[in-house]
Amino acid sequence: MNKRLLAAFYCMIMTLLIFTPWAVTATVYASADAQKESEKKERKVVATVNGSPVYEDQLEPGVQEGLKKYKKYGMRKETPALINRLQKKTLSKVVDHELLYQESRKVPVKDLDKKVDEKLKKMKRKYQTDERFENHLKRNGQTLEGLTASIREGIYIEEYLQLQGIADPAIPDKSIREFYDGNPESYFRKESIKVSHILIKLGENPGPEEKEKAFKKAQEIRKEIVAGADFAEMAKKYSECNSASGGGSLRYINKGYMPEEFDKVAFSLEKDTVSEVVETKFGYHIILVTDKIDEGITPYEEVKDFIKKFLQEDESKKLLDAHLVKLREKATIEVFLDEPPKE
Repeated sequence: MNKRLLAAFYCMIMTLLIFTPWAVTATVYASADAQKESEKKERKVVATVNGSPVYEDQLEPGVQEGLKKYKKYGMRKETPALINRLQKKTLSKVVDHELLYQESRKVPVKDLDKKVDEKLKKMKRKYQTDERFENHLKRNGQTLEGLTASIREGIYIEEYLQLQGIADPAIPDKSIREFYDGNPESYFRKESIKVSHILIKLGENPGPEEKEKAFKKAQEIRKEIVAGADFAEMAKKYSECNSASGGGSLRYINKGYMPEEFDKVAFSLEKDTVSEVVETKFGYHIILVTDKIDEGITPYEEVKDFIKKFLQEDESKKLLDAHLVKLREKATIEVFLDEPPKE
């Protein structure tokens, strides 16, 4: 698949994610956590959505994320005008989130507490221990209460979008096929092989004795494999490549990924065939090819699900945008953001 289409896929998915429960959690965390600080400092209201306040500190995560991107591209000084633009951009997303949340609260969610608990446990499992999980929360300025509230809101919105047919819209097979037939160049793939190897290394300037010793070792290993020893287990035991722990697997590779001498042998091997010992600048290799993919257009069945997901994201974005327009039309939204001083 070409880079242009892959970029389009990525952008489409990221655009939709702006409104998904997990993407808005940073804002929700700020809101929930800042609520606990309300007794210590007065919070500034920058907008109301149907009477519900939006506080300035809720915009901070989005503003900081935006500043990070600008700094990445060379910005040296933060100007009031830039801060204000980022606040407005973030506020728009927070308002959209609040509108969705308010609407979603009108629809009861079955087993809500159970679903919240399941998602929280799933997140905790990623960090293996409670200590690591708590450290993650601290690093991100979050609390368990804030995270739980965020998950709860996310589930409400998730269920609501499903109910509205926005989250996973149906895509007819005909549309998927038409998209595939209309973009054949996007599915071109180069010849590739799924390959594993065992490497016996050589030093930078190996002498004849070192080379002979390494070559004989590689030959003995190959003999055991040909006699029935498991290639992956032999790789784990003898290979001096970083791939050894994975049974020597390099997964799927194209020509040029490995040295020319390696490629010449590997790409000419029959499937499930073990090579003779091959010498490259790295040392001596024993090669096993377990799958071969010819150059050409990727078959429809192999990319059908991928295209369907892309078209769903595209359609979801359109449906969500239209739905938010309707919610904004019937909502009462007041904005109190200060304008920056003229420079």
